[in-house]
Amino acid sequence: MEFIRFIFSSFWIWLGFTLAAALILNQTAELIKAIRPTKHIDAYRIGDRWHFQIERASKEDIEMMMKQAADSGERDGDEE
Repeated sequence: MEFIRFIFSSFWIWLGFTLAAALILNQTAELIKAIRPTKHIDAYRIGDRWHFQIERASKEDIEMMMKQAADSGERDGDEE
C-alpha cells in the first residue's frame, strides 16, 4: 500500500514509473519474440501458379499449407 501511495504522490513520479514499466514490459515482449519467433506462411495464386513465402515454419507446417492450397485450388476450379 505504501508503494502505491508513493507512486501516486506526485505526477512526475507517476509518469516516471509508468514510462519505466512500459519500457520494461515492451523489452520483455521483444525478448520473448526473439527467443520464440512466430511462423509466417503466405500462399497466393497468380494465374495457374501458386507462390509461397515461408518464414520459420516446420516441414509439417509447409505440408499442411500446401494441402490447404491444393484443396482451395480444387474448389476454385469447380466454381468456374
